[in-house]
Order: sequence, then structure tokens, then C-alpha cells
Amino acid sequence: MSGAPRARALLLGCAVLWSCGPAGDDPLPSKVLPGLDRLVAEGPGDLLGQRVGLVTNHTGRTIDGRSAAAALIEAGVDVAMLFGPEHGVSGSAAAGAEVASGRDPETGLPVVSLYGERRRPDEASLAGLDALVFDIQDIGVRYYTYISTLRNALVAAHRAGIGFWVLDRPNPNGGDRVEGPMLDPEFRSFVGTDRLPLLHGMTVGELARLFAAREGAAVRVVPVQGLTRSTRWEETGLPWRPPSPNIPTLESARVYPGFGLFEGVMLSEGRGTETPFEVVGAPWVDAAAWIGELGGAAALPGVRFAETRFTPRAVPAAPNPRFAGRASRGLRVEITDLAAFRPVRSGLAAIEAVRRTHPGDFGWRPSGERYWLDLLLGTDRIRRGIEAGVAVDALMASEDPAVTEFLEERGRHLLYPDR
Repeated sequence: MSGAPRARALLLGCAVLWSCGPAGDDPLPSKVLPGLDRLVAEGPGDLLGQRVGLVTNHTGRTIDGRSAAAALIEAGVDVAMLFGPEHGVSGSAAAGAEVASGRDPETGLPVVSLYGERRRPDEASLAGLDALVFDIQDIGVRYYTYISTLRNALVAAHRAGIGFWVLDRPNPNGGDRVEGPMLDPEFRSFVGTDRLPLLHGMTVGELARLFAAREGAAVRVVPVQGLTRSTRWEETGLPWRPPSPNIPTLESARVYPGFGLFEGVMLSEGRGTETPFEVVGAPWVDAAAWIGELGGAAALPGVRFAETRFTPRAVPAAPNPRFAGRASRGLRVEITDLAAFRPVRSGLAAIEAVRRTHPGDFGWRPSGERYWLDLLLGTDRIRRGIEAGVAVDALMASEDPAVTEFLEERGRHLLYPDR
């Protein structure tokens, strides 16, 4: 069997979850192919004849640059509506900015915003649809809101009695690194959608399988071809498309799990610069003292800190950055060994150190009756521990039992081999 008939037989043979994974006799064995490219190459199968809503943004593209909507329509899928996450379908809206519904200029399709007056598809927007398809590039961090949209869309589809599909993509932070803390249910929010460690090591397809199992729902995942848990993004050959305005590079995606936590303290996290999350600081920082408090390279393997100066500016990606127009001093974060780098531990250690060296200026950022750091971390255990003088290593070690329990659950939903 060869060509299109063979590809269609493979598609139909994957049954309920389309999760055959990168089988040895795949028709396209030599490339890492995201789920969208596989679906287009092998045929849309059961999506034919269905009226489809597509949850997507600017990252939902084929390797050759076609939007997911255009590619699916060309493949014969009846795409009737688009749903956009934070930053919108275009991916251009600033972080936290509400996005209006409207119409997609490329396809003319109506767009329902899931980051405006609603955060999940409602009954009216799902009326007349047979399935929702999700195709968005995530970065593998619990507080990055695309997975909150994923879970909300899956639950909405389940309640509406329609199908839910995920066109999977690689996780830029890899599939072999996991760091706590775990989310406490009382801290669930749109930056903490479910009980996961902060760095979970799963693709959106794997997360959808986990969420579906927890909700008693069904999902069909089109896996990435040629992916393993240890595959690094650089090895995929895929183009890097910034998944959001403040994650412009692969390096920013990799430091974000730890240094995105600086959103929760009264320092700049580097928004309004060309290297958000790779630089952190404030006008009042003594960078030399901060670095000295962090200790040598052995204290935090895989990362190096250098003194830096930067001035945040108002830009479309960050219209109101902290300390806009004010010269700031701080740290430049440089990953020296990705395998050894523990971003959450490193980010928390940097927060702990700047708190010790600048007690009069340091502060936690409030968010209503809570602290924003607690919402990002999914718990107040870490902040309270730092305030009590508990070392970050001890705080991270205290999360290990819960993370180990999660890894056991996670294992039932993984799609890709170790290597």
C-alpha cells in the first residue's frame, strides 16, 4: 500500500485518539511534522463532512507558512468559525489586553474571542458545530494561558456533545524536564488552570489527554511525527514563530518558567526591551551585590548571571512596562547548559537573593486579595517559605512528593518515546 490510500488507512487505523505516535512505517518518517502538517499530508479523515470551529492563532501554521484555517479548508474541512486565545488570532495584542471578537481578514471567517468578555466557548458560539479543533503553539509553562484556553475549550466541547481534536506541536521546553510547585486547587485561575507542576514537560496533545481523563471527556490527538521526549527544538528543523509578543526567541521561552515569576515582584521582568525575561532588574538594584548573593556557578548549575543595564520602553508588545523610561540595573540570564538548567529553581533563587540584598525596596505585587506571585506559582507555600527564611532548595524539595505523584498520572497520557 502506498500514497494517499495508504495514508488514509493509517489515519483511520489510529482509532479513538489518533495517537499511534511516530510509527515505524509512517509515510513521512524523515521529518518532525506537527499535527497540522500530518493531517494535511495524510488526509483529514473523520473531519470531512463535519462543521468545525478552529481554536488557533498566528502559530497555527504549516511548515510552509499556511494558516491552519487555510490549510484545513484547502484539505476539504468545513471550517466555519475561529476562536482566538490571549493575544488574539493575530497574536499581536499585548499581554492581558482584552481582545474583541470580529472577522478574520485572511479567510473572512467569524472570530470569537476567548480573551474578552468570555474565556470559554459558550453555547451560542458552538451551536451548529460538530467539532472543535485546537492548533496553537504552547511553551510548556502552567501559567502561560494557552493551556487554560485548551482546557476550557475541551470542557465546553464535552458539555456541548461535540468532538474535540488537538493538532499537536512540540514543547519548546522539552518533554524530559519537570519542576514544581504543584498547583493548589484554591489557587486555580486563568494562569493556573489545573493541578500541574509549573514546568510540566507535556505537549498540548498530551495535556488534552490528561484533562480529558480528569473530566471524563474524549479527545482525538494528531501527534507530532518524529518527536521524542528528549528532542530539543533546535533538532526539529521547525521555524521559530514567537508564540506571543513577549516571547520573541527560543531563549526567552526557556527562561520564562522561572523569570516570568518576576511579574510577581516589584521589579521589571524585562518587558519593553528586546530581551524580555532574559533581563530583570530595577532602578534601585545593586547588581553586583545581587549576583554576589546568588553565589557562584555551582550554586545554580546551567545558568550564568551577568550585570546589565536596560531601560524599558512602551512598545506595542508592552504598552505599560514597569519602570518605563527609567534606567534600570539588574541581571542578564544566560543559559550555559540546558540539561542542567532548572528555570523555576533559578528564578526563585534570584527573587530570594534580591529580597535579601534590597529589603527596603523589594516587595510582592498584589493582585486583589492575593499576591500575583502566588497565582503564578499556584500556591502561597513558596512565598511564605521565602518570608520565613526557608532556602529555595528546601522549598523545591518539599514539592517532590506531589510532583512524583503527578509523574505517575502523566505517564498514562504521554505520546512520545524517551528518545
